[in-house]
Order: sequence, then C-alpha cells, then structure tokens
Amino acid sequence: MLKATDEELEEVREYFEWQAPDLEVTFMQKVYSEAVLNTRHDVWDIHTNRDRWWVITGGTNLYSQEQFPNMDLALTFHIGLMLRIPRTAERQEDGLRILPFGPVFEKIEEADTAVTQAHDLAGYQAVGVRCREALIELIDVAQDAATWTDTPPQRANFRAWAEIICNDLLPGDTNKERRRALKGALESAWTFSNWLTHSKSASWIDAEMAHSLTQHASGMAASLIVRELRGVPVECPNCGSPHLEPEQGENTAAPGVLWERPRCTDCGWTGRPVPILDVENVQSIITREGEETDECGILTVPLRTILKPGDPMIAALKNTETGPPEPVVYFAYGSNMSTARLRERMPSCKALGVATLPGYALHFHKRSADKSGKCNAFAGGNENSVIGVLFSFDPTERAKLDEAEGVGSGYEHAMVTVINDKGRRRKVLTYLATPDYIDDSLKPYSWYKDFVLAGGREHGLPPEYIAEYIQSVEVIEDPNKTRDKKQRATLESPAR
Repeated sequence: MLKATDEELEEVREYFEWQAPDLEVTFMQKVYSEAVLNTRHDVWDIHTNRDRWWVITGGTNLYSQEQFPNMDLALTFHIGLMLRIPRTAERQEDGLRILPFGPVFEKIEEADTAVTQAHDLAGYQAVGVRCREALIELIDVAQDAATWTDTPPQRANFRAWAEIICNDLLPGDTNKERRRALKGALESAWTFSNWLTHSKSASWIDAEMAHSLTQHASGMAASLIVRELRGVPVECPNCGSPHLEPEQGENTAAPGVLWERPRCTDCGWTGRPVPILDVENVQSIITREGEETDECGILTVPLRTILKPGDPMIAALKNTETGPPEPVVYFAYGSNMSTARLRERMPSCKALGVATLPGYALHFHKRSADKSGKCNAFAGGNENSVIGVLFSFDPTERAKLDEAEGVGSGYEHAMVTVINDKGRRRKVLTYLATPDYIDDSLKPYSWYKDFVLAGGREHGLPPEYIAEYIQSVEVIEDPNKTRDKKQRATLESPAR
C-alpha cells in the first residue's frame, strides 16, 4: 500500500462515483505508481458492494478486475491506450492555429503534469520553474516570429519584451484597456511564477494558480500575435462582419507548404495567404500505415495472462451482452424537485435523496420565455450553498429534459460536485443560467414558486432553508390563466 493524500483519495473517489454512481465504495487504496514519458500513472484498487475495479490516473480511466485480474496487465493496457489515442481533427486544427507557439504550450502542459505530481514544497516550486520556462519560451518565439523594435533589450528580459510586444500589438488610446489587460496578465503570471519558485510556504493551490495564470496569459498573447502575423483584421473589410475563420491549403506553385488566410463566413471575402507550416518537414509523434478503422469490440476473453504457444485457450466471459446504459444522476434545485413535475419530462426518474451544492446561492433571476423569473444556482462564494434533490433517470430521456430546460436559450449543462446525504462528494448533471439571461429584477409566477416549495417539502429539505430561500421570495401572478390552471393541475397531481 502506498501513501496517498486526502486530496488524492477524494479526487479518485469522486471520479469513481461519477463513473459508477450506483456502486458503493467499501474499500480503496493506492497500490502502485509508475512514471512513463513524464506522466505519472497511479493504480488504485477499489472494492464496491458488488465488484472490484482498478482506477489508473494519467488520463484517468477505470477497469473491471473481472476483465483485468492482473494489475500489471491493466496498467500496460492503460499506458498503451493513453499513448496511442490519436489527436482528433479538432485538436489538430487547434494545433495549427497556434503555430509557431507549439513549444510554449508544450511547456505549459509540462507544468500541468508537474501540478498533478506535486506533493511537497519542492514539487510546488518546480511548477513555478516550469511556468517561468513557458513564459520565457513565449517571448523567445515572439522574437523569432517578428521584429518588434530596432533597439531590442536582452533576449531573456521578460518584462521589457512584454512591454514592447503589448505596445506594438495594441497601440494608441483606443487600445488602452486592452493593452493594460494583456500587460497585467503577463506581469501577474511572471511575478507569481517567480515568487512560487523560491517560496518556502508554497502550497498545491499556489502551484495550480501559477499554471492557470501562465496558461491564461500565454493564450491571450499567442492569439494576438498569431492574428498579427497572419494579417487577420478585427472585422471583414468588405462587409464588417467579425466572423472570420482560418482557411488552409497548399499552393501548386510551392508544394509541401501549408498556407493560411482569413475568410469571412458571411460574404466570402478572403485575406492575404501566409505560409504557416512546412508539411514535408513535420514528423508525427505516431506514424501509421495501412487502412484505419473506427471499429470497436468488447473483449470476451479475460486478459488474465499473455498466452504462449501450446497454452490452453482461456474461457470466454459469460454475459457479455451489452445492456441498457447506466442511469444519469441529475441535481434538481428548482421546480424539478417536484417529482410530479419532473416525471412529466422524464418518466423514469427516481429520487436518490437530498444533496448540497456548496459555493452557490439560490436565486429566482433566470429570465424565462414567459418573462418571469426561474431558479438558478448562482456562484456566490464559499459561504453559500444550494440544497436540492438527486434523481437518476434513463439517459435516453436526457433530450426531453434539455428541451424542457431550454438548453441554448437561457440554461446550459453543467457538471457540478455536490455532497449527498451520506457526506460523499459526487459529480452530477445540473443546469445553470447563462449570464445574458440573468435579471435580478424578475419575480417568479406564484405557481412556479409553489412547485419549488412542494418539491422541497416533498423531499424533506431543511425547513430553515425553505423559509429563507424559497418561502420568502416575492411572486407575481401569471397573466395567462390557461397556463396557470394547467401548471396547478400538475402540481396537485400525486407523484406516481
């Protein structure tokens, strides 16, 4: 058994309960750890009320011990899977968009890895070193990509180069606030990373903050520099549209070179093409030959050992048929706490108990299509919390819930970590209002508030919470009497 911090234990437990919400963890321990290509993979042995699993980090995944009884084989499979997963077309395209800043973001990824592996002061300070290296790489690449000044300072003078580059990218009074924001982001990242490198009181939170600041500042600067180098205007000079996308291709007159130009998606205007990549000199990390396939399969023979010539065949697993998908767990904190209302949308829903979402506060300020206020869990500081109800439901009914909640028109999906009635943290689905649909002057219709009240009382939310955050809310009457009558009919119907 290896030592594990409380943070590691909670993180792995949270991941497992997210992936297998119907299983109860009865025992868990870290049993092995191995670093491969700067990525650490920790192996956890997890027992549940039904079966046993391996959870392996470094691209965290879980594996059934019925299928992988041998830990070494599970780890070998996991590492091979993580190394061999090809980059998606979207990630490849994103990679091209940040050329020539690839080395910067590689160093930022190294800093991210260092954060996950840091468990003591030296590890936290090492994250600071990685972040400094990424920021130095940023100004190095910027200096190689363009000429910014006739009187350059020393190459490694980060602050001086940040000042020059920001002034060049965002000149004049009209760009004053943009320039200040970029300079501030770069200065904060540089100052904090330097402090972390030498701090004797550094913590894991400091390491994570340094990585986040560096990633944010580098992303801002690289995006602006790339746009400048590739001649991308703020808006289309032909029609004024801001919708400009990169268009890439090769020129028969210069084979082997990838070119890119901005293209307006509204009117079709195209800008000046610039070379961005020498295709012939790029070597992929993984090279493949032969026909690719997207086919998948389910192992019917357990990987207990690697067969050698002459060994008897291993018996196939029983009951390998794929069954129905695992139910999804949803956190309801508004009118959907009422089982009668939720079952109109998702007949399969089953209440799992009360849960708390820390760091959020309940508001009735989400603008609805009917112009009234609906519930929203609003991020409002660690002293606040929203209490609601967990429901499981058949994932095939998810689309109905999305439609009822108006996803894309006021609400958006969110995976949040709640604390259930057993004191365990788990990741669950919920819906949060988008900023453009929040209006604190709104009030709910009386029938809507009654749904929230009914749901809270039905599932036994604390009376003091109901009194302070639901009962005390002012309401207005729905001018649409037909809608009011229909909603109240549902409210009065018993939960089946």
